[in-house]
Amino acid sequence: MNRAAIFDFNGTIFWDTELNYISWRNCIRRWLDREYSREEYFNLNGRTNKETIEKVFNKKLSKEFIVQKDNEKTVEYLKNMKEQQENVKLAPGFEEFAQRLLNQGITIAIATSASPSLMIEYKKVFKLTRFFKEEFIISSDGSLASKPDPAIYLKTINRLDIPASSTIVFEDAKSGIISAYRAKVKKVIAVASDGSDVDTITNLKETSMIITDYSNLDIEDFFN
Repeated sequence: MNRAAIFDFNGTIFWDTELNYISWRNCIRRWLDREYSREEYFNLNGRTNKETIEKVFNKKLSKEFIVQKDNEKTVEYLKNMKEQQENVKLAPGFEEFAQRLLNQGITIAIATSASPSLMIEYKKVFKLTRFFKEEFIISSDGSLASKPDPAIYLKTINRLDIPASSTIVFEDAKSGIISAYRAKVKKVIAVASDGSDVDTITNLKETSMIITDYSNLDIEDFFN
């Protein structure tokens, strides 16, 4: 039987929640001379940069302005990522878990709100194509509605050509969990990664299970 596991990337495979928060906080301080609370960040986490920028400015913005701010945020994030190079690694146990999924004939994919340009960086840094076929790395090119809309998961499921009912999803953020649930996947597994809003994602009705890392997981538990 064909089965699939789809992973969000940021905060799920690469535990960069704190790095991403600091990058947004620094940008918003410069742009708007105000603080960016963790609560506000958690509410917007998992959405595209474009949607986050529109939300924090809370007014109609030109496409050019959004692109400029999106680029500034990416530069800030990559600078902070380089400064914290010793922490730039895949989530605990992920590599072994991904290989076990593949060994059992389970197709794996990424569905992320990150931009294609960032995913190029991630693919180089983490050598993601060891595990994921290029065509199964789906990023946000601006053509799809942002999470919690199910669009990116529906696109990924369609690309995999495996029924949603035989697909599980790993997510770390509220908007992503709701997005996957709306795509009618078999189970949504919440990843309680470093810095994530654990209380919220644990208590969501859309969450099927919660894990703290990828070590020693029973794959069949997810599909039963």
